[in-house]
Amino acid sequence: MDYISDEAMQCMPKKAQNAYLIYRSEVYDEVKKKNQDKSMTELTQVISQMWNDLDKKKKEKYENEKEKAQNQYKKDYEAWLKKFKLDDEKVKECLKELKQEKKKHKKGSKKVTKANKDDDESEDEDEQRIQQIKNKNSKKEQKEVKETKETKETKEKEKQKQNQKEKEKEKEQKEQKEQKEQKEQKEQKEQKGNKKK
Repeated sequence: MDYISDEAMQCMPKKAQNAYLIYRSEVYDEVKKKNQDKSMTELTQVISQMWNDLDKKKKEKYENEKEKAQNQYKKDYEAWLKKFKLDDEKVKECLKELKQEKKKHKKGSKKVTKANKDDDESEDEDEQRIQQIKNKNSKKEQKEVKETKETKETKEKEKQKQNQKEKEKEKEQKEQKEQKEQKEQKEQKEQKGNKKK
């Protein structure tokens, strides 16, 4: 995982969604409004059925959107590789390792009944893992920013205290100087008064 820096992971472009997922994100809120009593699983089943019932022409619209998104992703991905001077094969290897690592650390022993998972599912897992890393890095950055801010505030408070002390010292010195001057003036007046006598 060291091959891909945190910065590179945060900038990594998101993979394009398949046609069904584009459709799902478009209709989800509307379906949820109409079926507020249903669970997430039931909502997914409803949307899945709607997708299956959708005519070819309407599905074509989402297929075209998917194609556009995939082409954009390819361009963004190539630019990303170039920007961070990464090798495509090594990146794929890293993501594969991440996936295996995730499987190892999964709690519970849920056995996968399908021998080969659908590509979209594995891509979604990649996305989720990448998102987790991004979130982790984001939290880390937020913590660092917070610590920096707190340090800055502490330094600022110390500086204010220092300034306050200096002002008080200056004020005290000024008062002492004024008192001294007044005393000297008083003495001079007394001396002049004595001379006149």
